[in-house]
Amino acid sequence: MDTETLRQKMEHLTGKKSGIKQFGRQQSASLFRVEPKAVQQSVLFEGSVWIPLYESEGRITALSIETEGLSEMEQQLAQFAAENYAAALRASGFKEEGEAEARQLGAWLNTQLERNLDDGEISDEIALKSRLFTDMVPFLLVGENTHSSDIAYRSLLKLIRSYFDNTTLLIPLQTKEWLILARKDLLTGTEEKDEQEESDDEELLAQACMGLHELIASEWVGVFHVSVSSSIIPLKGLAGVVTLLRETISLGRIFEVGEYIHLPWALQLERLVNSIPDGRRRQLLAQFGDYTTVLSDKEMLVTLETFFQMDCNVSETAKKLYIHRNTLLYRLDKIKQETGADVRSFGDAAIVKLTMLLYKVTKRK
Repeated sequence: MDTETLRQKMEHLTGKKSGIKQFGRQQSASLFRVEPKAVQQSVLFEGSVWIPLYESEGRITALSIETEGLSEMEQQLAQFAAENYAAALRASGFKEEGEAEARQLGAWLNTQLERNLDDGEISDEIALKSRLFTDMVPFLLVGENTHSSDIAYRSLLKLIRSYFDNTTLLIPLQTKEWLILARKDLLTGTEEKDEQEESDDEELLAQACMGLHELIASEWVGVFHVSVSSSIIPLKGLAGVVTLLRETISLGRIFEVGEYIHLPWALQLERLVNSIPDGRRRQLLAQFGDYTTVLSDKEMLVTLETFFQMDCNVSETAKKLYIHRNTLLYRLDKIKQETGADVRSFGDAAIVKLTMLLYKVTKRK
């Protein structure tokens, strides 16, 4: 029986609200005895009896049962049952459960997302709340194949922690969707950053995403998408970050920017285009002219995408495409012939880039 099942049974038996909470080190020390080989005692706190279940790195996870309206006998029986469960856990050498608490946070986040409450603060009822006061980097992992539903939580957590460290949290959201919270200092350090260093941080986060994707894809068969955002203190606004990461993966797939790694800071223009109503998008496409011949040609489309990715630099684009510079110039001249737009000039390049994005999003309708 896991602790969530225990909580539900206690709530059913007593008819009183119960919960599971992980206390921070300081509060654990003040409420419970956190000492090696010490038997932690139940305590009365804020109108509930708190039964310590297990301890990890000085943090106590405890089960609470509201005491108002319970007779002394009922309270003692409930306490006895929970304490025996906790004793069995300690005897088995159990150190940290994790999954029940992670699923509790995931369920809370899903409720917030359904209600469009993006900037709410984590509820006091959430057992992992005490772990969410420090800077953390959020990753969203989404699996597309049927096999990913068979991924066991503990197997994925073990793999994720082998990549980051043992403090990393894995929060299941949907059947094939997980939120990962890793300590910021593991990836980018904690000191203040100037603009250039922030750009370097984005590169580090992109590399972390690629490494994470490679690790997951090598362990399980299927297609996985990964997104990441800048570090946050997850205590408040965590649902909003999940919304951003979900939108980023969706935009990355619509506009085909990157195959499996999707970065919010690389999709600003795509986000803007996607927010334009469909009717207005089609009007703009019609106003910009007919680019169908060029944009439906895969070779020309890849050429344009790479040219824009390389900041319209002819030499770097030719190198990236593994073609001779003259071959690239020939293709750019052909685009000019077909559309009248010379993408080597800024104005025409901006129009063609915008047309390309509008074409990608409208062709899916």
